[in-house]
Amino acid sequence: MKVTRKKSRSKAAVPRHVRAVPARAAAIAPAPVSLPAPELAAVPAPAPEAARLVRVVLGTSCTIQEASAVRAHLLAQAAQSGPYEIDGASVEHVDTAGVQLIVAFALDCLEKGVAYKWSGRSAVLEKAIELLGLGPLLEYPA
Repeated sequence: MKVTRKKSRSKAAVPRHVRAVPARAAAIAPAPVSLPAPELAAVPAPAPEAARLVRVVLGTSCTIQEASAVRAHLLAQAAQSGPYEIDGASVEHVDTAGVQLIVAFALDCLEKGVAYKWSGRSAVLEKAIELLGLGPLLEYPA
């Protein structure tokens, strides 16, 4: 019977790329070179985007017939970061559905903590808001 010896793990079993670098090779490696830092010109910080007002202009009619178009317009504006400026000065026809869309936009702003302000309200829009008792709700708390 032939006796075989079990080979122990030696350097040959470890791949060459894993082996430790001899001390002599480490001494040959070049020392890191420190370069002087380039001089940086003072660059003004960009203005924050929150400073720009997103203008939301309501059309002449905010009724149930135009509800889908008004809703699409308000959603497109709400996708931009605020604060918002709502212009309702040109509104000539408004009903409860139109005011509901405006209230939904205002509540969305309040939930997100985004400021909005009115740049104008027509007499017709103002009367509808007053009739429905929504004046305090549509004013952003400052």
